[in-house]
Amino acid sequence: MLDERLYTTAHHIRILNADIRNYDPDKPRIKDLLWEHYDWLVEMDRLGKARHCILDNIQRTLLCNTLYLGYDAFECPNCGNGNIIYRHCHSRFCNSCGVKSQKILAAKAESMCLDVPHRHIVFTIPKEYRVFFRKDRSSLNLLFVAARNTICKMFNEPIYRKEKNKQRKTGKIRNDKDNYYLYRNFSKQKDFGMISTLHTFGRDLKWNPHIHALIPELVYDPVSKTAKNVNYFNFKNLRVTWQYEINRLLLQHFGSSFRRIMNTSYSDYNNGFYVYAKKRKQHADSSYSENVGGCVNYMMRYASRPAMAESRIVSYDKKTDSVHWYYDDHKTEERIDVHESGLELLKKMIIHIPDDHFRMVRYYGFYNNKEQELLNLLHEILNEKNKIHKDSVDRKNALKSKLNKFRFRTMCIDSYNRDVLKCKCGSIMLYVDTYNPLKGKSNDRNYRKNCINEMREMHLRRGSPGIRS
Repeated sequence: MLDERLYTTAHHIRILNADIRNYDPDKPRIKDLLWEHYDWLVEMDRLGKARHCILDNIQRTLLCNTLYLGYDAFECPNCGNGNIIYRHCHSRFCNSCGVKSQKILAAKAESMCLDVPHRHIVFTIPKEYRVFFRKDRSSLNLLFVAARNTICKMFNEPIYRKEKNKQRKTGKIRNDKDNYYLYRNFSKQKDFGMISTLHTFGRDLKWNPHIHALIPELVYDPVSKTAKNVNYFNFKNLRVTWQYEINRLLLQHFGSSFRRIMNTSYSDYNNGFYVYAKKRKQHADSSYSENVGGCVNYMMRYASRPAMAESRIVSYDKKTDSVHWYYDDHKTEERIDVHESGLELLKKMIIHIPDDHFRMVRYYGFYNNKEQELLNLLHEILNEKNKIHKDSVDRKNALKSKLNKFRFRTMCIDSYNRDVLKCKCGSIMLYVDTYNPLKGKSNDRNYRKNCINEMREMHLRRGSPGIRS
């Protein structure tokens, strides 16, 4: 399958003399778990016991940064030394690709944020509800909708009371769309902004879906055409509304099978479901609401990355399939060490792989792409108030400049203090060639299967103990 020119041309022979990066073969990696249990993953997929997206993402992860996805070749014009930069997989289970994706998402979100304090709100659900979202992954969309409706109702309390009285008298709602997205078609409603992300896990990797939302403490009144600061959030109102919206949407989705647990929730949680929305003073920690950049980075961290960083894996014994990893307890902040089999850890991680095309980050109100005119207007209002001259063009240029820092070469310099294109002689390497094995082919499951089988055969020929036949 490999292109023979890789081994025959003099150009690639020179490239094999490229700089060798520092590599610790004993460092435990998530890929080690995937290789050890790849046959089990394939069998679960064949039997229909695993979601289709799991094997696809794992296959892409195993092929990441390898010859099978192609590479770009660079050569020093002075001494002839060279380097090759492999293509990446962009999988949702790849730590390497996830870090870059997180930084890009955070930069885009932060660039649109208004220059006002933001409130970091966490919407949680009881343990009894988690199984419903595990069985039916499509219902995870309802968490976003319920969070959006809760914030919309909080900023439009007068409209809510007026419509509720009408509904009591007539027994009808305004229209079906407003029953799903609250006040979607009300022309006089106050406009708010919201950036929300879904996290499906806690620090212990258990299934625990919850919503992180970033809300600017500002609303826009379309009637008076003015922006008003809002720094008071009624916690009781937030909890009760969140509980009601979750129950209403889940009852519509699951039908009568959900009614019993819904009725029980009102007696067991008479103060509503827990919502974290406290305002803190500005601090470097990401949990503080006024630090917008820190909040955005925290929210986007697991929007495109695996549920656990490789740095949390202390050791992994391939012979006994025993792994030692840890997490910091959220309440006590104490380190909890976990010793279990690699298969059990892998099972905990793969349940958090999102379905294909599922959006983990969503924007509402004037942070939505459809409301860019309103967002630009709010930026202009705030700029005039703060005497800042910065229009939409300036913001786009600032975002473009920030995104340029997330190119592969720049990120390597920032992360490892090493320029991948700088030769030992001090010269900058020049681009000379591109190898694309996917030319005329599709990176489908069959192609990935053949590539992985070839990789396993090469490991076996070298006598690697980490790959099973």
